[in-house]
Amino acid sequence: PRSTIALVGSSDGLPRDSDTVSRLCAVLESLGLHTVIFPSLYQTAAGKPQPAERRAADIQAAFADPEVDALFDLTGGDAANAILPHLDFKEIARCSKPFFGYSDVSVLLNPLQDFGDVPVFYLQARFLASCSAAKERFARWIQQQDDALFRFHYAFLQGSSLSGRVCGGNIRCTLKLTGTPWQPDPTGRVLFLESYSGSFARMETMLHQYRQMEMFSRCSGVLLGNFSELAEKQQLPMLYRLVQDIIDDPALPIAVTTELGHQPEAHCLAYEGIRLEGSQL
Repeated sequence: PRSTIALVGSSDGLPRDSDTVSRLCAVLESLGLHTVIFPSLYQTAAGKPQPAERRAADIQAAFADPEVDALFDLTGGDAANAILPHLDFKEIARCSKPFFGYSDVSVLLNPLQDFGDVPVFYLQARFLASCSAAKERFARWIQQQDDALFRFHYAFLQGSSLSGRVCGGNIRCTLKLTGTPWQPDPTGRVLFLESYSGSFARMETMLHQYRQMEMFSRCSGVLLGNFSELAEKQQLPMLYRLVQDIIDDPALPIAVTTELGHQPEAHCLAYEGIRLEGSQL
């Protein structure tokens, strides 16, 4: 039987007149996958996210549906953390299945992994309909031809190996979990951070907050994904030096890649575990 993918939205929602979902469904159907669209994926008539309770109920229902094999969250923005109190993570753990999302959905990826025992993946599935390279990598993975979807180029700023389970995600959105019951514990894990927008000064202040939360001192290593705005400004080398200065621990492995992040051609990061080995920049 064909696998079924639930298309859901935990964050700001998609415009009702967008053809993104129909184009994605066509791509997935061409790969032999069935799709089910949950209504809270779309914005209200006023252009607002659906009520948090409704978004949470749809995600809960997708996990509980025995015919659904995986969930693709197609949203991003600011609203995802509002659904957290309305989710039953114990019930989700009883029917765990893969969940894909990115950006603001970082606030959901971390607790789904930690409290719902869900395999989570950092990837925006919408791009499968707009980027041929992303579609090709996904197709080859689905067809069990190779795992290029999860293989990305990287280099080390410090150390030469990095392995373990992953936590984190978007640098700004992950911070919204601070002080909540769902704040991720980085102990023994690889801390992954990336960003779409934000000036150098904004990255600096957030990195200081991560240090003050002891995220760097407790993790087993750091993986920096793409920082889109800084990359466009050619400020990634400055960012890398800043990260090393703020962490101030030469023994902590730090790897960098521009192939994980917000860009349509981005690869996929599996939080259940990574192993990177290589040489320093």
